[in-house]
Amino acid sequence: MEWAWTALAHHLPSDPAVWDPSGVAAAVARHQNDLVLVPEQPAPDTAWRAAAFLHTLAVCPALESPMNEFYAAAATRSYLRVAGAKQLPSPEVLGDLVEAAKLGRADIGAVAEELRARIQEPQPASLRGGSEDT
Repeated sequence: MEWAWTALAHHLPSDPAVWDPSGVAAAVARHQNDLVLVPEQPAPDTAWRAAAFLHTLAVCPALESPMNEFYAAAATRSYLRVAGAKQLPSPEVLGDLVEAAKLGRADIGAVAEELRARIQEPQPASLRGGSEDT
């Protein structure tokens, strides 16, 4: 759980008040759970874990600050980087996912699906069946 607090200190150095640390604890615990897996994905499913973290922080804000959404997006991006994601979603995409989760428009499965699409390596044109020369 230390990495979640380190991400908070790194991305929000102004030291915002944490008024509900159980939100961060829940996000970390939920991201560690491998019981709900997508059959085609090897364990651990990085996209699912990142989605669990993002979704929980979006719906269980931990900070007494308007920076909750920023923290959820930035910490999720940091997690994906450390977890070895080949590509990282843009801060804008993560912000949109946080907003969708917060408003109840995206559940954890929808967030994971979007993250999975964003962190996969793009296929070379030769494997897609297309040609870059045309």
